[in-house]
Formats: sequence, structure tokens, C-alpha cells
Amino acid sequence: MIRKDKILLLLPQAYKIVFLLVMLLPAVKGKAQGLQFNSNDSLMSQRTSYVVFANEAPTFNDHLSINFDLSLWDNDHLGYVFNITDTKSNSYSLTYIYNYNGSPTLNFNIDSKSNKIEIPLSLAQLKKRKWIKIRADIDLKKNTVAFLVNGKWYRARDFGFEGSITPKITFGKNPHYSDVPKMAVKNLIINDDSKSYSFPLNEWKGKNVHTADGDIIGAVDHPVWLINESYFWTPKFERHFNEVAGLNFDVNQQAVFMYKTDSLIVYNVQGGSTTTKAYKNKLPVKLLLGKSIINNKQNKCYVYEVQPPDSSHSIAALDLNTLEWQHIGKGFIKEQRHHHNIFFDKDQANIYLFGGYGSFSYHKDFFKYEQATDKWEKIAFTGDTITPRFFSGSSQADENNDVYIFGGYGNQSGNQIVGGTHFYDLYRVNLTKHTIKKCWEISPNEEPFVSANNLVISKDKKYFYALCYPHEKPKTSLRLYKFSIKDGSYEVVSGTIPVASERIESDFNLFYNPTQDAFFCTAQEFTSPSQSTVKIYALTGTPVSQQAYLNSQQPDKPKFNNTYKYLIALIIFACGTVWYFVRRRKRKANTTTIDDEVGTDFYTPKKEADKKPNAVYLLGEFTVFNKNSRDITYLFSPKIKQLFILILLNSKDEQGVVSKKISTTLWPDKEVVKTKNIKGVTINHLRSIIADIDGIELTFLNDTYSFKLSDTFFCDYFLVTDDIANVHRHYKTAEQFITENFDLFARGGLLQQVPETWLDDIKLNFEEALARVILPELQKIYDGGDHKKALEISRVILSIDPFNDGALKYKLKSLRRIKGIDYAKKVYDEFVAEYHKSLGGEYPVPFEKICK
Repeated sequence: MIRKDKILLLLPQAYKIVFLLVMLLPAVKGKAQGLQFNSNDSLMSQRTSYVVFANEAPTFNDHLSINFDLSLWDNDHLGYVFNITDTKSNSYSLTYIYNYNGSPTLNFNIDSKSNKIEIPLSLAQLKKRKWIKIRADIDLKKNTVAFLVNGKWYRARDFGFEGSITPKITFGKNPHYSDVPKMAVKNLIINDDSKSYSFPLNEWKGKNVHTADGDIIGAVDHPVWLINESYFWTPKFERHFNEVAGLNFDVNQQAVFMYKTDSLIVYNVQGGSTTTKAYKNKLPVKLLLGKSIINNKQNKCYVYEVQPPDSSHSIAALDLNTLEWQHIGKGFIKEQRHHHNIFFDKDQANIYLFGGYGSFSYHKDFFKYEQATDKWEKIAFTGDTITPRFFSGSSQADENNDVYIFGGYGNQSGNQIVGGTHFYDLYRVNLTKHTIKKCWEISPNEEPFVSANNLVISKDKKYFYALCYPHEKPKTSLRLYKFSIKDGSYEVVSGTIPVASERIESDFNLFYNPTQDAFFCTAQEFTSPSQSTVKIYALTGTPVSQQAYLNSQQPDKPKFNNTYKYLIALIIFACGTVWYFVRRRKRKANTTTIDDEVGTDFYTPKKEADKKPNAVYLLGEFTVFNKNSRDITYLFSPKIKQLFILILLNSKDEQGVVSKKISTTLWPDKEVVKTKNIKGVTINHLRSIIADIDGIELTFLNDTYSFKLSDTFFCDYFLVTDDIANVHRHYKTAEQFITENFDLFARGGLLQQVPETWLDDIKLNFEEALARVILPELQKIYDGGDHKKALEISRVILSIDPFNDGALKYKLKSLRRIKGIDYAKKVYDEFVAEYHKSLGGEYPVPFEKICK
């Protein structure tokens, strides 16, 4: 039976999703993408025909109005935009023709008789998704037709109308004519003075065409629904390189270009053509990573190496007009900076670099390249601090000289040895005042991800787009995300791009082309330091949410009238969401095994069972529950969390922490006397938070802070360490310890996402003590034939010590028994690659020796 309080805890999640749906409905409804027509370039049998009233056409009295948005990109053909026939076989058509003198026109005709109206168009309008508003007013009483196009009326009379019409309206190929221009139509409205039919043409698939109210009225043969181009990425280009090659996007020339040692390969994003151009002089920089940044004002591409492979130039500029290289300088940074951020200031006068990874460290420094001194100068910023990281995304500077930096992977100390965590935070960096402001931090409830290079800010500056992916997977997928700059709420707004990220040199970029309102993804997949494959994908704006796509895949159902249909849908959705979360949580609570890696049956601790009241979990992810079993972890800001942990770890034996140690530990860069106020505020916040937890009380005596703890308070770390001591005292066997405590220590290492240096010794002591208890049991468990359990224990040890030989041995031996030798060899190869990446050498023990 589901408890009432659990349902109440789940309701806020449901409300959030319902609120998102409320916002999404008008967005999906209002942003019609349109219907594209297979034209004369297609076989006659494959050309598109759209019948507006497929079953029974209504009768329009006195007046007939036809309004729609039309896109044309045809400079070769004549074709029919739409055709109207009545019950007496009278036929009228709106046609398009690109005249030989280069003057495109629309023409309204009485078919087989005369051309009545000619409407000129400009060549600039002949672009895909360049929409022309068409308004046709047919006065059935006065026997006149008027078209409003580009703000001008075009009129004619004497059509033979008789006051009313029951029309068959067909766009594209029709029973009389098969010529179809390259065109698309959206937002079609047909009405008279008493009735109106609206067709957004925002379908995703199929032949049925719905009204805005959801009624199926029209039918289309061979449709091309444009909305798919705004959700699914379209492959545009692919080429393999046997040398290091860099790339970038030139908005001035509407091209993605790839630069090699001797030539430039240019992919035109509008026409899709590819050309190769030789440089006027030799590229002066020897490419290692091939990073670059575009200066649109100068129309130059600056190519640079943070760590040049030789003593030659490290920075050069390619004039994109003349293809001549300019020698800039030899300046470099001490360590390599893999997956850093690079951006110009608003005047495109100075190049800035932030973050990156190199020499087993994550970095947080800002550098500015000073051309006068040919040096990368470190720049100090005030305000909030960005923790060391790489794989973050950054925007270019706006008119206020603000740059946004989002997310990444790293840790607070910058030392790779202590592990890393994913960041989902946004910072606004002002390059004029040299200030940093943290905008927000969120905790996405999905698979961890990082951002590719380049954030794209929306036109209204309320959102940014980021191309995100799980970077730790060798075979991964990119998806476009849309984030709110105000609060970090987000949605996925594209399908996936499957990519390979086998090597750290692999690089992914997001570009936006405002001329086409299109996003471009470039994927550069390295198979060796000098061999890569470059792929280009396109996505047409405005991107469509993943939820809208999933909704579109449901079969057509009868629709209610507008009065109640959205309200009913939202209520059903909310109830369904609550049911889903409850069911999922119950299912997770009853689950003992899941796939922790592809195909392996690892054990995962039952987190739902750990929702004790008055509980603090320090193993794995830091989590706190109050006296009502409500998760209040979000109340602990980073500093409050550090203060709480510092006092708690020193309260087990009732020793506590002296006030001065709190100051020097939490604010090491400040004088102790200057921390009094901020320390007092932080402590008061902590008192307020723990007031809702029974069994714990903050005391202050003899200048020492301590927690007074009672039996109602639970801490997993305290329980596990006590039982480790019981094993050493022989009060318990190691087998008993594993059976009783596995759900706790399998959550992860001690405070694994709190990378404070003052915790290092505490973490190390705990991990060594735990390993001493469980590692000797590993061989016994394996030899006893329980390979599944041996696999589970080896996973825990490897999470503590990623390169523990004994744990690796029994992991592989267990996998060989469970999954077969091929699978075990695959896991071994991944281990060896990670060993080489992290430690720099080759792993000394061959697979055959481990699994003999």
C-alpha cells in the first residue's frame, strides 16, 4: 500500500512536469514547421499532393479567404502552389514560375483560359524557410479576387463565381497538373464570414492533416514534414584525415572550413558544395590539437597551440579572404589544456582562455593573450570562484562583455588523483570589470553529461543551447539542450548524434548560423593523435523538444473540443506522473541487481530503503533526511555542507572542533579574525537546517563546536567504521560485515563528491580500513563459486582503488565465468586504456596471465 506522505513528496515533481507541459503545449501548437513538397526533381509518382478537405468539402458563402505562409527556393521550374475546382468543374490555380530574365512570379489563373493576376517576387525571397505571407481574398458576390503579398494588393475581376462555392483545394500535384515547385507551406487558414478552418501543418509523420483543434480533415501523399528537420540531425559532410586538421565556422562566408597543413577544405552550408583551396604561404604552426577561434571583424581565423610540439610559432592567423597566413607569436602556457574554453572580448581585440585539463590536473585559470609581449598572461577575477574543470561550454562575449561558462568535469582541488565530478552550474564572466557571478547550479536527474564547445545564446537572451553528451563513454551520443539562463530549467531539444569519443583529442562543436536559422554540429573523432574523421550535421531552428517528439509518436485519437481537453490531459498526466514515480521508486526499492556496465549484473545498493528519518549518508553521494524522511540535501550550500561535515566527523568521539580550526579549514585564504562574521552566519544557517533533524544538536563549549548525538540519529559512515572495528576485535567475521553492511559501503567512497583536501587523510584511512576487511574475502568468495558476489565486491574495491590488481583479477575472472572470455577481454582492454591515460605507462600484467 502506498503511503500518503510518499505521494505528497512526489507531487512537486509531477507539478513541475505538468508546468512544463503547460508551457510546451502552446509552443508546439504555435511553432508550426510546415509541409515540404516533393517537386519536379522527384519522379512524378513521388511528388507531393495535399488535399485540404479530403472527405467532404464545406460550402463557403459570399466570401472565401485563403491565408498561408509560403517558402519557395526554385530557380528552375514552373509549378502549381494550389488549385481550386468547384462542383461545376471550374478550375483556378496559383502557379509559380522562375522566368528566364531572373524575375520570379506568382500567377493566379483561370485554368486553360487566362492569366488574371501576376505577383512579382524578389530573388532574396527564394530561400528554404524564408516565409512569404500569402493572403487570397475571393469575393464570391462581387466576382473578384485579391492577393496581398509583400504588403501590396493585386486584384482582378470576372472569374464567373456564383455567390457560393464548395471547393476542392489541392496544394502541389493535383488531378489536372503534376508540376510542383520546390516549396513548403505552413499556417494555412481557410474561412468565410461564418466558419474558419486552421491547419498549422505541424505534423511529424503520416498522411493525415489535422486542424488546430486536432480534427483530421486533410490528406497528403508523399509528405515531407519539416518539423523532423528541427528534431533529427541531418548528416551533411564526412571526410577522413591522416594528419592533424582543425575546423571552425565562418558566418561571413556561410561555410564550415577545415584547415590542414597545406590547404583549406570549405563546406558551404547553404549549397552543400565542398571545395579545396591552397594557401598563399605555409602554415607557420605545427598542429598538435589544431584549436582555433574566428575573428569576424577581421575575417581571420586564429590557429593556436597552448603547448606547441616544437619551438616554432604557436599562434598564426589565416586571412579568410586572401588565404594568407600571418605569423603572430610563440607564446605558450606551461601545461596542456585539453578541452578548454576560448573566446574574444566584445570588441574582438583580445583572446581569453579558461580551464582545461593537463598534467593530471584540472585548471581554473583565466589567461589573456598579449600580442605585444607574446605571452599568455594570467588574469585575476573577483566575485565567485569557478572550480577547476574541463569539458565546459562557453559563449562568445555579448555587448556587455559578458561571457557565460557552463558545466564541466573536475574537482575543487584540481588534483586528478582525488577523482572528479560533473558540474551543472552557470557563471557570467564580465571581461571589462573582471568579475564572476554564479547564476545557478542544478542537479539533473539523468545520466551525467558535459557540454561540447560553444554555447549559443537565444535571440531574446533568455536561454542558451548546449550540445551535451556523456564524455566517459567511448561510444556516446550528442543531444541539443535548451537551458534557462534565469534558473537552469532545461529540456532536450533534438534527437541524438552517435559519435566516437575514444581519445581525449576527439572534439565536438556547436555552431549557429543566423542566416539560415540553423544549428551545425561538427564531430571530430580521433582514432590516433594524427588520424581523425570530421562529420558535419545540421538541425533547422526552432529546435523541437524531445517531449513533443515523443508525444507525436502516439497514434491519432479522437479529440475533445478545446473547452476541456487540455485541462483533462493535464489532470491525467499529473496522476500518471505520480503513479509512474511511485511505481518506479517501489520497483527500485525491490531491485537487487542492475546493469552497472553494458551487460554486467552488478549489484546496486537499495537507495530507497535508505530513506531513514534523521539520517545522514556520507558514503557515496552526500544525502540528508529530516525527521519526516524528507530529503533536505538541497538546503546544504557548499560552505554549510563543509561546516556540517567537519563538525560531524569530529563529533563521533565527542571531541568537536575548535573555532579557529573551522576558520582555517573553511576559509584558508582569510585571516582568522576576518572570518568571524561569515562563520557566524554559516553556523546560524546550519542550526536552522538541523533543527528539523531529531537526535542531533549543535553545542558550543570552551571555544569548541560539537554535535551532541543520540540513538535516533543515523550516520552510515559511523555504522560501517564501528563494524570495521568489530571485525578487528573479532566480534564479527569479515563475512558477517559484508553481509550486513554491503548496502552502505557499496554506495561509494567516503564523501566522493566533496573533494576537499582536508578530507584526504580521513578518506584514505577509511578506504584502507575497508579494503583490509573485504579484499581478503574476495578470493574466498570466488573460490566458493559465488562469482556474482565476487564481481560485486571487486567493483566496490575498484571504486576505492581504480587500479587495484587483486580486485581487477577477480573482476575479470568473474566476468569470464558469467559473460565469457570475449567480454572479459573487452573490459580488460578498457582498463588498460584508462591505466595508460591516467598513469602514462603500459599496464604490466597481460590478460592471459590474469585469467589463466
